[in-house]
Amino acid sequence: MKKINVILATYNGAKYVTEQIQSILLNFSHLPEYDCRLLVSDDSSSDETTAIINRFNEQDPRISLLDNGKKGGVRENFNHLIMHTSADYTFFSDQDDLWLPNKMRLFMDRFVEMEQQKQGPILLHSDLCVADKNLSPIHISMFTYQNLDRHPSLGKLMVNNSVTGCVMACNHELFDKARNSRIGESIMHDWYMAMLAQAIGRVGFIDNSMILYRQHGNNVLGAQSASLGALLSVSFKSRFFKARDIIRRTRTQAQLFLDDFSPALKPEDRKLLTDYVESFEKGFMARFKLFSSKGVHKTGFLRNASFFVFYVLGL
Repeated sequence: MKKINVILATYNGAKYVTEQIQSILLNFSHLPEYDCRLLVSDDSSSDETTAIINRFNEQDPRISLLDNGKKGGVRENFNHLIMHTSADYTFFSDQDDLWLPNKMRLFMDRFVEMEQQKQGPILLHSDLCVADKNLSPIHISMFTYQNLDRHPSLGKLMVNNSVTGCVMACNHELFDKARNSRIGESIMHDWYMAMLAQAIGRVGFIDNSMILYRQHGNNVLGAQSASLGALLSVSFKSRFFKARDIIRRTRTQAQLFLDDFSPALKPEDRKLLTDYVESFEKGFMARFKLFSSKGVHKTGFLRNASFFVFYVLGL
């Protein structure tokens, strides 16, 4: 019997985590041929989160609280789970969403289909339904809502992630490679694993919204509309000027990726990553070439305007 782990990072999530766990357990019921487990790491919550997890564990031994010590943030919490988890397939989960009942079944059927075609590292992800704090839908597709690329190239993934961790799953071939890297130093675990799968494996996309992605005002990242009104809002203007820091961090992440995986990369991908890292020390034309003809850009006019200003012009 093959093993599936769902890894759940929690922090002061008592308000919503019960609904999320119940939705995951409902998914388990649709996979009787797999050994399914839910592994939780808590970042030293001050509310009832760990008590809720322990009560679930008393009723269902498939649920385990691995650790409730201080991690220092969502990235560090997931990295802790990554380093302490092994299974044939691993699904990532946030604490405040709700999974549709057939989510994992559809993912596992796609895994089987892709592995029959070719073995190797695989990452699967899906669309999300953006919902309010009461799980009333705001938009049926986050990819449409945020104007995201459903099938990004490595050049696009270097500078903008469109793989959301809470709808991401990996087979053990990909997971083992990530676990043996310095993923803990990346911008975010889902971003790094998306780059890894695109470069040395395969990325599959399920074009259906498989979770209700709850927006409640305290999301670490959350979904931001790409409508013109939202993009021109005060909050967007604030994000626009934070873009410079993110762009600089993508350079650091690209260098980290090269250090971790360079021997395994295709020559053209190794060159693309190297050219991107080195372009920050070169002139305008080197950066413009990557932007205009090598696919190193984002999706959407205003996102690319920001990227052009801060990366290509180097302002």
